Amino acid sequence: MFGRRFWTITSMYVVLIVANVPLVLGVVPPNRWYGFRLPGARFDPALWYELNAMGGRFFIAALVICAGINALIFWKGTEAFHRIIVWINVGLILLSFWLVSLELLQYLPR
Repeated sequence: MFGRRFWTITSMYVVLIVANVPLVLGVVPPNRWYGFRLPGARFDPALWYELNAMGGRFFIAALVICAGINALIFWKGTEAFHRIIVWINVGLILLSFWLVSLELLQYLPR
């Protein structure tokens, strides 16, 4: 029922979740490459760690939901859905990242 494509996409979700764990644990210092780089957060370490821990938790939750949607599509979806599953997952991940970023913007000082 679940073939190679399912396990490939599922492993991608696992990699993305593992990549967010250092953010949640607060071990990623302010930088310009890795983390939720929001305006001004890179220059305020306390804000950086707080936003990235929160963003990491939100993004992990969103990725778990996306992985569940992926499993449902493979389990009950039609062949048409299976053909475009990669694009569905790309959309789900980008939407999740965008929504998490929008949520984090609310926590920036004004």
